[in-house]
Amino acid sequence: MALDNSTDYDDLQELSDSDFEIADGQPDIFGWDVIDTHKNKVGEVYELMFNPNTRKVRYIVVDMESNDVDLEEGRVLVPIEVADFDLDNDNVKLPGVSITNLLSLPLYEKGRVIDHETDEEIRIALAKAEKDAPIPPGSLNVSQTKFYGKHKNG
Repeated sequence: MALDNSTDYDDLQELSDSDFEIADGQPDIFGWDVIDTHKNKVGEVYELMFNPNTRKVRYIVVDMESNDVDLEEGRVLVPIEVADFDLDNDNVKLPGVSITNLLSLPLYEKGRVIDHETDEEIRIALAKAEKDAPIPPGSLNVSQTKFYGKHKNG
């Protein structure tokens, strides 16, 4: 997953709190389901963070309150270039992004300043391999279950 390394995170604003709106002909993704790489609903599009100077959306704010995988409530930022838009089903798909990646993302709160450090933290979380990430709440921890035993001869 290649992420845009630009510094276009300066002066980001929430689209709903600005004088801007989604351009004609572009999908209004507010409220769309967000689907991870394993086809789990992990939340909904809550907000778009954009740079008013360049008029480019930089991040999708995903609200994880409404999900199918027992994620704790909270909002996280996902870079827009990671997302695929399923216009037929009103879904935002996150190929290559799993529950474990989402759990590693920093939580977003309204008014939080997005700077180089936050951007880097997001990129590290999205690059993290699933085997290195925490186990989602409510999921089966393989180390807690014994799937093997001694082989009995004869």
